Amino acid sequence: MRLLNPLVCLFLVTVSSSHAAEQIVRFGTGGSDGSYFPVGSVIASGINESSARCCPDSQLLVLPQRSNGSVSNILDLADDLLEIGFAQADVVSLAYQGTGEFAGTELKGKLRTIGTLFQESVHFVASADSNINGVADLNGKRVSVDELGSGTQLDAELILSAGGVSPDGLKLVYLKPTDSIERMRRGLLDAIFIVSAYPVAGVQQLVEDGVGRVVSIGDELVKSLSDEHLYFSAQSIPPDVYSNSEKISTLSVSAQMIVRSDLSDNMVYDLTRNLWSESTLNALVAAHPRGREINADNALQGVVIPLHPGALRYYEEHNYDVSGVPRG
Repeated sequence: MRLLNPLVCLFLVTVSSSHAAEQIVRFGTGGSDGSYFPVGSVIASGINESSARCCPDSQLLVLPQRSNGSVSNILDLADDLLEIGFAQADVVSLAYQGTGEFAGTELKGKLRTIGTLFQESVHFVASADSNINGVADLNGKRVSVDELGSGTQLDAELILSAGGVSPDGLKLVYLKPTDSIERMRRGLLDAIFIVSAYPVAGVQQLVEDGVGRVVSIGDELVKSLSDEHLYFSAQSIPPDVYSNSEKISTLSVSAQMIVRSDLSDNMVYDLTRNLWSESTLNALVAAHPRGREINADNALQGVVIPLHPGALRYYEEHNYDVSGVPRG
C-alpha cells in the first residue's frame, strides 16, 4: 500500500479542520439577465459575512448558483440538490398543491419558506415598430415567453388566456430573456414577456435604442387576473423607468426564498437571522434599485406555504405577526 507523505497528511487535516464548522448551503437563484442571480449573490455574500462575525463556530457558507429559475429550483430542492432557492409565489403554490406544472408530484412535505423577498413585475415588451398596444394585439405575432417550465411561461399563459389570445394563434418561442432581447434587436420577435424586478437593464437598453417599448397589460385585465389569482397583485411601473411618460399598468408576483423542510431548525434560524441582518440589508440597498423593499417587515406578505420552523422562531422572537401565515 502506498503511504501519503506526512506533510500531505498534515495539510489535509488542516484544511479539513478549517472547514469543519462551515455549514454549506447551496442557493438556487436564476439566470444572470434577471434579478434572481444578482440579488441572490448579494444576499449570499451578506449572509456569509454576517454569519462569520456572529457565529464563527457554526458559520454558514451560502453558495449562489445560476439556474433556470423557479421551477428548476423547486425540483432541485425536492431532489436534495439545493438547500435554498428563489421561486415565484405562483409557482410555489402550484408545487405545494401538486397542480399545473407539478401535477402528479408530492412536494408538499418537502417545501417550506423563509418568506417573501421582493415583488417581480410582468414586463410586456413589444418591438418599437409593431402595432402591439395591448395583449389582444398579439394574435399571429412572434412572442417569447421564456423557457419551457419557467414561472414566466406560466404567467404569460394566464395573461394570454385572460386576454382572449389562444396559443394556437401565436408563434411562441421559448428563450431566456437575454436571447429574446437579442432576437428582438435582429427583428425576429414581436413581443417578449419577462418577469423580473424593475428596472431590467436589457429592457432599458432596448427602449433607449428605439428597438422596444414596454406596453401596459391594461387596467381591466390586471384587475381580472389579480382578483382571480391571489398571488398576483396590481402594480404600476412608475414614469421614467423605461422612458415612459405615464405609469405602466401591469401585474406583480412575489419572489420568495424557499427551503427544504428537512433542514435543521437551527440552520434555518441562522439563515433567517443573517438574511435580515443590518449588514445584509445595507448591501442590498447599495446593490439594487429595489433593495430598500427587501426587509423583514415585508417578509410575511403573500406567503403561500408554511414557514420553516426555524424561520417561524425568528419571526416570533422578533414580535412579527405570524397569525395569518400557513402552518405545516
